[in-house]
Amino acid sequence: MKPFRQTPLQPIQSSSHSEYLPEDISPRRDFWVVLLLFIAFRVMALLAFRPGGLLLDFSDFYWYREFAQLTRQGYYPYINLWTTYPPLFPYLMIGVWWVSTLLPPWEFPNLWFTLMLGGVFLLFEVGNLILIYAIAACMGDERSALRTSWFYALLFVPVYTLTGWFESYPLFFFLLGLYLLLRGRPLWSAIVCGIGFMIKLIPVILLPVGLRLPRAEKWPLAIRRLNLRLDVRHVVFYLVTFVLTTILIGLPFYLLNPQLVWGSFVISSAREPWETVWALLEGKYDYGIIPLDMRDISWQPRPLASSLPWPLITLGFVAIFGFIYTRPVAWHQPRNIVALAGFTLCLFMLYSKGYSPQWLGWVLVFIALLLPNLRGVFYALAASLANLIEANIFFIVVPDEHWLLIATVGVRTLIFVLVGIECLFILRPSWFTERMQHIWRWLLIGLTAVLAIGSVPAGIRFVHAYFDARYQLSPYRATIDVLRAESQTNMALILTSFDHNAYDWLYPFLRDRLTFYMLDDYAPPGESVVVRTHTLMEQVAGRHREGWFFDSDPTKQSPSEQAMADWLAARAELLDVRDIDRGRLYHFRLH
Repeated sequence: MKPFRQTPLQPIQSSSHSEYLPEDISPRRDFWVVLLLFIAFRVMALLAFRPGGLLLDFSDFYWYREFAQLTRQGYYPYINLWTTYPPLFPYLMIGVWWVSTLLPPWEFPNLWFTLMLGGVFLLFEVGNLILIYAIAACMGDERSALRTSWFYALLFVPVYTLTGWFESYPLFFFLLGLYLLLRGRPLWSAIVCGIGFMIKLIPVILLPVGLRLPRAEKWPLAIRRLNLRLDVRHVVFYLVTFVLTTILIGLPFYLLNPQLVWGSFVISSAREPWETVWALLEGKYDYGIIPLDMRDISWQPRPLASSLPWPLITLGFVAIFGFIYTRPVAWHQPRNIVALAGFTLCLFMLYSKGYSPQWLGWVLVFIALLLPNLRGVFYALAASLANLIEANIFFIVVPDEHWLLIATVGVRTLIFVLVGIECLFILRPSWFTERMQHIWRWLLIGLTAVLAIGSVPAGIRFVHAYFDARYQLSPYRATIDVLRAESQTNMALILTSFDHNAYDWLYPFLRDRLTFYMLDDYAPPGESVVVRTHTLMEQVAGRHREGWFFDSDPTKQSPSEQAMADWLAARAELLDVRDIDRGRLYHFRLH
């Protein structure tokens, strides 16, 4: 008898009418529609979208390219260059970069590298959707799997992440490992998990899930007080397979430089907490900063001084996981296996001292798999909006408004807690009684109301913070100060023709005390700039007794400026002239 051969886990039986559906509207055919639209949308997004939107053009693809370019100077990861990633990602990025250099560069130098690397990640993202459909089909029928696929395909964060980060790459191996567990292929799952671990560390959380699978128990181990029934042979071979996979991948890099092979662990342990509750408790309001020059292989990590009792925190999370892990659960049900994986992931995210916004995609996968309903929509939207505000608003627009980071981290942490509890309700349905369902429903309704109501004062405070931040950076700050201090009610401010930049900067700060006018150097056929300018000045004189004229370029004088100067010379008194903000500000009183 061959070892470790196992019958696939049986899917949950549910009523299905898919066999009665016409072929052209079967769920499986509908999935192909979803898949084709999924691929087309993301291909076009890679070509036409840039992450950061209208706020800023930024993504890790820029950093990936800069990292790969170091090879031109003889720097290679795991040889004479530190890296925060296990080896299977750095050398993929270097290979893609090398191919991209075969093409002449475009004005946007990252074009070919971004398209090629994004195209590689798109292959894995397509695989992710297929695996999500397959995992959902293991838990139910094809109709529910189709719903899950639509749910995931319509989420924003996975699309956004694909355009600038590599998460779809390790996520694919994580989902493939989970699917193989559901299909009763634990050894293949251990191999895939080992490959995923050598891309990013997160897939290692599948190990305890794989150990919990029911087996024939030829060598049984039962710990009744802990509700553990394990097959020792399965545990040993499963763990050995995982370890051997990682050793086979990592050994060549270890032989190159034993010091650098542990780089991802060493650097992670040396980084300050970032973007988590733990970072906020430490008073850290920055993103994850790598504490070294990657080329300095003599770097030695310094012990981090922390005010948090990390041994106790670790013990607390281990106790929580151990308690749930040892509860009696029907592990032959695929939905319970997926729920355990989702709970483990949420617990890992809550425990991690650091968090990067692109990591949200991992949790969204389990929201799509386990909660493709209104509750799942709430969790996905709330977490996604908090993610977007954190990454694109706080760090870019108002990085000094720490309250905004506190709010977004708090919302995200709460969502992860709620999703983790939802996984527990699946594992322990007896906890999700009718009364608890009623409480949970009103809890989520209340939370939605709190977030909606709280967004109003938060929005008001953000607007004030934005005004303050832009005022500090304004190229016309001195002009704003003068006009604020010396302007009276019902005064005019005239700007030169086409000087829309000064108008845009001055108007938001001065619109409550000055009336804005703009000269025009265009005259329709049969009219003249002089006549039109004099007409405008007559309107100004009819409404105001005093006014200002700001000339952002005093070295040039347009026809409309000359016409205005002639008009003012005859009908106004010049009170003051001062050079300011590389321009000239005139103060006049009308007769």
